[in-house]
Amino acid sequence: MRYAISSWIYGDEPLDQTLSRLARYGYEAVELVGEPERLAPEEVGAVCRAHGLRVSAVLSWSIFGIPGRDLASPDGHERAQAIRYARACVDLAEAVGAPIVVVIPAAAGRTAPGGNPATEVDWRRGYQDEWKRAVDSVRQAAEYAAPRGVSLALEPINRYETFLVTNLDQATSFLEDVGSDSVKLHLDTFHMNLEEVDPAAAIHRAGAHLVNMHVSDSNRQAPGRGHTDFRRILSALREIAYPGVLALEPVPPGSNPLLSVRMTENLPLRDRYAEEGIRFLRSLEAELEAAKV
Repeated sequence: MRYAISSWIYGDEPLDQTLSRLARYGYEAVELVGEPERLAPEEVGAVCRAHGLRVSAVLSWSIFGIPGRDLASPDGHERAQAIRYARACVDLAEAVGAPIVVVIPAAAGRTAPGGNPATEVDWRRGYQDEWKRAVDSVRQAAEYAAPRGVSLALEPINRYETFLVTNLDQATSFLEDVGSDSVKLHLDTFHMNLEEVDPAAAIHRAGAHLVNMHVSDSNRQAPGRGHTDFRRILSALREIAYPGVLALEPVPPGSNPLLSVRMTENLPLRDRYAEEGIRFLRSLEAELEAAKV
């Protein structure tokens, strides 16, 4: 397997410092947080070359409360801004040589349709309306991405962080409704731990549609610190000939991950998690390889 780390877990740390850490522990790539206005492609390229790394993907930063990021929003202006933002992430990916932009169909942290409906009828109506809006938004972004050689990878996230697409089956249905070969699947072992009965079986069902993955343990910390069965997950990825990168995304304990990753007391975990995670996963890979002999 090839390994990366998603850069958002290091807060505002300079990219050069992040890539120095990744190179030190044997990573091959970085997944860039999608902030096109703050990242100059030529500077990203120079830092990557200096450390012998590449950009594996751009992670669109669609967080509830950040204006212009919600592809499912009932507000037409917000949705139009979100489509422009997705296109800007595609431009960034193309400029830094990344083949993938990870997208979620509704902003992370928004756990109900617009207006927070209180009845089943209103909830279902709101859900269906926002599903259709998100499908249309992702389709427009995909039409922009396709001629630029960039794929979108749709990420389902757990029910406590979104309401629209929380598991593989919903993500597969969403892809069918979008109807674009440029939209693939992204899975995350932390969210899968909450939403999939059998994460390894879900990987098999995803099959050739799976092009990118986030990796953290059941407690969202570094692989090896929880109870996720990474041996079965790695075996499933081998069996489907997974072509992508495993992008580690370990987060320190705390109810607010965006704050936890920045807290002074957690800064030593940046190196510890990066080293532990890749060492643990590579040891499992070695065991799987030895078992084939």
